[in-house]
Amino acid sequence: MRQKSLVAVGLFVAASLPLVAVACSSASGSADPVGSDGGGPDGSTTPVREGGSEDSAASDAGSDAPIGTTADEIEPNDGKTATEIGKMTVPGTMNGAIDPANDIDVFSVTLTPGELWDWTVTPTGADLAPHFALFDTTPNNLNPPAVVAGTPGKPLTASAFVLRPGAFVAAVRDARNVPTASGRGGATYGYALTATKKTPAPVAVTFPSTKSGKLASLGAVDLYTFTGTSGKGFDIVVRAKRKAAPSTLDSRLSLFDITAKKALITNDDAAGTSDSQVGSDDPAPSTYMVIVENEGTDATDLSYEIEFSLR
Repeated sequence: MRQKSLVAVGLFVAASLPLVAVACSSASGSADPVGSDGGGPDGSTTPVREGGSEDSAASDAGSDAPIGTTADEIEPNDGKTATEIGKMTVPGTMNGAIDPANDIDVFSVTLTPGELWDWTVTPTGADLAPHFALFDTTPNNLNPPAVVAGTPGKPLTASAFVLRPGAFVAAVRDARNVPTASGRGGATYGYALTATKKTPAPVAVTFPSTKSGKLASLGAVDLYTFTGTSGKGFDIVVRAKRKAAPSTLDSRLSLFDITAKKALITNDDAAGTSDSQVGSDDPAPSTYMVIVENEGTDATDLSYEIEFSLR
């Protein structure tokens, strides 16, 4: 099931954080990957307000990139209009505050398919209960949002694997203002939003095999990789609700062609379950990334089994 903590409205609405509907395939295990670049122009096409003072940027050497630019938000950046969107340079840190009450801070970011990012919101005091969302503002986009909520005074981290080109926005607010404004906010609701580019370290798998996994947190992702061979169809099936001891994981499963740098399919709910599965009758002879994510809000048990089988 999709996130219900946000209201699916247009981008420039002040009352609620925008969430563009995700066009996920409802493919069963017998479905072929749907090739689609999805999305649209990158984030540089969106009118933005520049951030404040910046330090010199660090270069991206291909490993986990060091924190680059540091900037201070400039209000208004609440997404009411296209010009009221801040610009955040990543990797880097944006310092801001959910001020005044019910405030939302929205920043455009430029991301590339195949990249893995960690987004950490660190409150500067005990008041802010951080809420973070990364989403694609492109109409009819095919990039699923990354959404996670935290507790007062505690940092939270959301990981996101970029599947398709798009116009991406990162947003911070107080979790208690979602989905209905509660009056939270003020000068003491400060935060630091840090984006760190990560080097993917997927688990290599062969067919047939079954792996047991457990997401580290509500906002975490697990990655697997394999090499496809023409003429050998396959299925990839996640079992969380359907395993012998059901877990609270509400999975989302995506398949990404590493060689072509192109997402093939995303599935959140297979028929009759909130578990996910994808497959292909005749995959290209390429190297693939499998991305396992969570769409739920219950962190009690994020364990799952993932089965890789040949047809």
